[in-house]
Amino acid sequence: MLRRACEADLPAVRAFLASRLTTSMFLSSNLRDQGLSTGYSGHPGDHGKSMTLWLSEALGEITNVIGYAAAGYVVFEAPTLTPAQYPMIRAALSGRHLLGLNGAEDQVAHLMAALDLPCHEAVMDEAEPHYRLLLSDLRLPGGPGQLRAATGDDLGLLTEWRMASEIEILGARDSAENRDRAAESLQELLAADRLRVLERDGVSVAMTNFNAALPAIVQVGGVYTPPQLRGQGYARQAVALHLAEARETGITEAILFAANPAAARAYEAIGFARIGSYRIVNFDPAIRIGGPS
Repeated sequence: MLRRACEADLPAVRAFLASRLTTSMFLSSNLRDQGLSTGYSGHPGDHGKSMTLWLSEALGEITNVIGYAAAGYVVFEAPTLTPAQYPMIRAALSGRHLLGLNGAEDQVAHLMAALDLPCHEAVMDEAEPHYRLLLSDLRLPGGPGQLRAATGDDLGLLTEWRMASEIEILGARDSAENRDRAAESLQELLAADRLRVLERDGVSVAMTNFNAALPAIVQVGGVYTPPQLRGQGYARQAVALHLAEARETGITEAILFAANPAAARAYEAIGFARIGSYRIVNFDPAIRIGGPS
């Protein structure tokens, strides 16, 4: 049985997610910040991160949460999915446009099968190492860089960096639509004070941000150093200094995904330890679940 969630379900959903935050940060953060969508396909007034949710239950307890963000992403915490539930999931999400989905590797496999997604059309389909750090164990690297909060004056450069990162790592196209999406994302991060720039001698050399943030845990993302500046430790320094700043505000834990072996080594150097694999699947342009676009 799969049923659509309503506002009255949210306390139970949050309780279900609370012990599973390392694999449900996008879902948990979206719900906290934007809540439930107002319409079937996303009301024009809905924020891109507002959610439509479906729940499965057993003995009165939530067992799986499947979410659809209005921007076009499936986000979920579904540790007990079985093939018997696939038809219900497919029926619930059929007709919606999909830019991507990500989550614990075994859970993504279930969702890909349930939605019968065309893997061959994905511009990215990778399982990345999933890391966790208790900030009490954070190791700060040395280096001459200084971290500062991003400002509006940085957005032009950071949008270029964000697009370069998404092309390199996520397989995105350099399109007007993707540039607009990148700029909007950075503006939101700036407004939320979750976007940082590392400078050396007054020159910007790296960026980092928190993709998602809850009272005690953050998810690091958007880490980027231009190719000509790599190999000098700027990315690890930016991430470490941002986490040290967060620790002073009461944050106790951080998670992230490593896009390549060099990134993994950088994160391990400041204390992160691997806890699993996180699969990321992206489509560009978006596909339509259950049929042609």
